[in-house]
Amino acid sequence: MANETEEFRELKKQSRIKHSKRVKNRVNGIDINPYGVTFFNVWVKFPKKMLMIFISAILYNIGVATFLAKAATVATGISALVQSITYTVSATAPYFAYIYFLFNLPFIIIFWKKNSRLFMVLTTYWLLWQVVFQSFLLIPAVQSLFDNVSILYVNWHSPMKDGKEITNSFKALIPWDVYGNYQSHYAPVWDYIKAHNGVAYTPAEATIGGIAYTAAQMSQFLRFYIILEAGYNNPTWPIIVYTIIGGVCAGSAGGLSWKNSASTAGSDFVVYYVSRIKQKSVGRISTIVALCFAAFSIILISSLELAGVIDKTSNKPLNHAALLLRAVCTIGYVFLYNAFIEVIYPKYRKIKIEIYTKEPDKIIKHFKEINYWHGYNIDNMLAGYTNTQTVRIETFALYLEQNLIRNEVLLADPNAWITVTKVHQVFGKFDTSKIE
Repeated sequence: MANETEEFRELKKQSRIKHSKRVKNRVNGIDINPYGVTFFNVWVKFPKKMLMIFISAILYNIGVATFLAKAATVATGISALVQSITYTVSATAPYFAYIYFLFNLPFIIIFWKKNSRLFMVLTTYWLLWQVVFQSFLLIPAVQSLFDNVSILYVNWHSPMKDGKEITNSFKALIPWDVYGNYQSHYAPVWDYIKAHNGVAYTPAEATIGGIAYTAAQMSQFLRFYIILEAGYNNPTWPIIVYTIIGGVCAGSAGGLSWKNSASTAGSDFVVYYVSRIKQKSVGRISTIVALCFAAFSIILISSLELAGVIDKTSNKPLNHAALLLRAVCTIGYVFLYNAFIEVIYPKYRKIKIEIYTKEPDKIIKHFKEINYWHGYNIDNMLAGYTNTQTVRIETFALYLEQNLIRNEVLLADPNAWITVTKVHQVFGKFDTSKIE
């Protein structure tokens, strides 16, 4: 009896501890850590989610740090603030992920006990994967590979010299640069060509700055040199192309992370908290926040470029047309990015589910067994085609719950007929516990 009493006391103690943890983890009546997730056991409990956020982190880094950076287009949220630094001080560009992580530390601390613990842990890992991937990009061979990912174009509006067009052919492809600062590219090569009679230089193999170039490569450099010496207009259309590619990559990364209980960090910590409290669409809240951050960064970067600060510190010539297009593309990127999130992860989108069945008792009994979390209505009706009694069970749910509910209904009645209709607006409280 004494042993049983001791065991009973131990059980009561453990029960109190568990209850205390549940109470401690509750925010606004919701348990923020129902899965008991920690920074270490998440690998075991959610291995698939960990893989997805790893892929998301790589996609985002490529989209923002590579493609948007090439177009000098501003991203969203905290990323926009980081880009204000990397665009202004070029030397910081390879360390985008490191700076982004530092900017996010205060948000991690502030929202650790406000947002879902799974969300916070996975998002923190997302940030760490960013750092790991960017560290990989710092390897010279890898960095060179990504630097060479560039739009090559023909200078169709080649300037005239002595009444003839200069190098207007597919052999004279130019690697595009947003600032048109081509003289800084391969500067030692240009100096070498200048020192050897410039446009009259006869291409031959050469070793410049410790790098060996073939005669064919030097011939290509000479064509490029002639174009630079003659002068030409730097096109702005690649800004649009890079923005679209960056938007697709970053938007896909954002949707993938949200769908797997994480995010792209930064302002998303705020977006998650507000969308959960207000039960508003993640994409909609994210768009508003992103536009605010983007507007600030556009004004800051534009002011620095117009004032000549960036030109002096980074040798980036000012192009008013390109600057205006970059600002427009930034706004376009915000909507493109959040459109992808809305499509991939429509978290609070509401739907109406109608279930037509001949065996309503089975479905209702099953709903009670699983403690079905939404209200539902029951109507008796006469089927016009079969002239038999049919029961319609109507319920409102979240878009992300439809597969779960469908499977539960078909488990009770495999012959049930189910329809799903989109609901544009719902007023009143709605149980979202299954997706939080």
